[in-house]
Amino acid sequence: MKVWRIHIKPSIEEGLDRKKLLEFCQKEKLIGVGWTDIKTKENSEEAIRREAQKYDDPRAAIKALNSMRKIQIDDLIWTRLENVYYLCRVTGLWENRNPNEQHLRFDISNYVNVEWLRIGAEQEVPGKVVSSFRPPAAVQSIAEVEDISMYLWNMYSKIDIYSIKKENIDFWTVLSAESIEELVLLYLQVEKGFHIYSSTVKYAFPTYECQMVNNLGVMCFPQVKSGKETLNAENYMEALCDYPNAEIYLFAVSEQYTFNDCGNIKFLYRKEIEKFILEHKEVIPKLTKYWIKLCGFFE
Repeated sequence: MKVWRIHIKPSIEEGLDRKKLLEFCQKEKLIGVGWTDIKTKENSEEAIRREAQKYDDPRAAIKALNSMRKIQIDDLIWTRLENVYYLCRVTGLWENRNPNEQHLRFDISNYVNVEWLRIGAEQEVPGKVVSSFRPPAAVQSIAEVEDISMYLWNMYSKIDIYSIKKENIDFWTVLSAESIEELVLLYLQVEKGFHIYSSTVKYAFPTYECQMVNNLGVMCFPQVKSGKETLNAENYMEALCDYPNAEIYLFAVSEQYTFNDCGNIKFLYRKEIEKFILEHKEVIPKLTKYWIKLCGFFE
């Protein structure tokens, strides 16, 4: 099983819009691309390449349709429209398509048949899927999101189409840096009583993620590192020059810390955050919770 991404951006006929295109695709249970002059149903790159010569620059057509012909039954396809993400399960192959006048009007004559699911906004979608939409290629495969995509299909469809073996994987190794940061900030809010100054989140501070404060006015400066990165307490003393009573919270997934004798610097450990996750599942972001479940942490 493979996972793909398709840009829905055809040159639709005047009088039609992208909303109508989406409605057509969902009603007809299909997703695909244009290049309507390529009509071959022969499952070969050579046949596609031959017909693509009708275009001034055939390279994009060859690349897109060569991907379309490789898509198999039960593969999953991500797409998005107006910042809403959808997940499609393949039920029919490219070589079995039968385009008619409507497909030509919507410039989507090279398609596969699918079932559609609405997933939602960007925060509900794996980061690698979101970043896969940056390249302009019409169709491309996405690696390392097979399990989470299958899991999401089962969750949203409420039917276990895919059999997924939950592994005892260290979930810290699969969560994105952003998700780990979010978990730590949630921990500091719920367990330590700090509140985020939201205006500070957008700034790229070199030594902390944002500024926080508790009900007594004590400031907090958190720093979070993922992967194998380490943290040295001496590198995070600067905030104390302006806020001598502030608390500096450092968290590294590697738990590799260099300590000093400053009592204002607090070190967080994975067990603390894991205990928080188990006790406060209701506040954990949906996608993060899916990843953690997939790793067997809640078993």
